[in-house]
Amino acid sequence: MTWSEFERILRKKYLSERYYDDRAKEFYELKMGYMTDEEYTSMFLELLRYMPYLKEEKAKIHRFISGLSVAFKDRIEFDEPRSLEEAIRNFKHCYEQSKCRS
Repeated sequence: MTWSEFERILRKKYLSERYYDDRAKEFYELKMGYMTDEEYTSMFLELLRYMPYLKEEKAKIHRFISGLSVAFKDRIEFDEPRSLEEAIRNFKHCYEQSKCRS
């Protein structure tokens, strides 16, 4: 048995469809609000694990950026990141710059 088969069986047996629906809802409603860059990124990546159907990099980037506060959203979109990792790096850089200005 492979690891992915084991995970699939485990999830099917112990986690309800409602659980996955709740994680999907949480993922699509995630907003940065008063979270730090680390908290938002960590929460986003944790919830992304429950979205196996979200395969396109553009969709992941769009969803990540859409949850950011306006001050960061505009700056990250302007850079047009090509990967989620690049979007996250840009966001962390912008976040650090904003902390230095405060």
